Formats: sequence, C-alpha cells, structure tokens
Amino acid sequence: MKRALLFLVVLGAGCGGSKKSEDTTTSDVTTIDPNATSGDTTDRSGSMIPPEKMDEITRLLDRKRPTVSRCLTMVVDNQALPKGSRGKMTLGITISPNGKASSVKVIKDSLDSKPLEDCVIGKVQEIEFPQLPSQYETTYAYAFEAIQ
Repeated sequence: MKRALLFLVVLGAGCGGSKKSEDTTTSDVTTIDPNATSGDTTDRSGSMIPPEKMDEITRLLDRKRPTVSRCLTMVVDNQALPKGSRGKMTLGITISPNGKASSVKVIKDSLDSKPLEDCVIGKVQEIEFPQLPSQYETTYAYAFEAIQ
C-alpha cells in the first residue's frame, strides 16, 4: 500500500512539478490592423441601399398581391389556364435609382403561362418604388390559386 501511494506521489510530482515545455505549434490567430487600407479610398457608403428602403420595397410588392392575383383570374377566364390552377412565380426585379422597375424577369413559373407572366410583369412595373442611392436587384415570389 505504501509503495502504491509513494508511486502516485512520485508520478504526480513528475507530471506537475516540472517546467512546461514551450509549445512549438503555430496558431492561426489573425491580427487585424485597424489602420490598414485596401488601397481603394472610394467611399461607397452613399450608394448602399438602407434597410428601411429594402423593407419599403418588400411592403410595396406585398401590397400588389391582390392586383397580381387578378392576373390569374383573367388568365383562367380567358381559358389560358384551367380552373383550380395553383402555382408560384418568382421574379427578378431591378429597381433604378429613380424608383422605377427597370427590369422585371420571370425566374421561375410553376404554371408556365406566358399570359400570366406578362400580366404580373406589367403590374410590378406599375409600382412606384422609393428613390434609391443606386440600382437595387431583388427577387420576389407570388403564389397563385384559382378557386374552382
């Protein structure tokens, strides 16, 4: 018993009592120099789209939903799509600094209806978006369901 206790004491002293050796591994710590520059001194902060403007654009597109849904009604009434049609259309929208949709493109249309696409694009182009500091590109999706 004494030998086992003595062995543990010696083992403990051998592990904790000696000076730690220096760690020779390198660490991946990155130091950031707050005074460093990329060489480009152009201030682009004035051309960034403020979050409030992005939210306003989304709200305007949301408000257009009832008008856009009438596009499906019109297409079904013209028998270009069957009653009970349902689907989703995703648009790619580019808004110019003057607040006009300079480009509206259908990225995806599960109903695959050219008359519906043309109507929806026309309705989105009618929206008066806010004035922006620079061109803004976004996507937006409308869901459709024609009641039978």
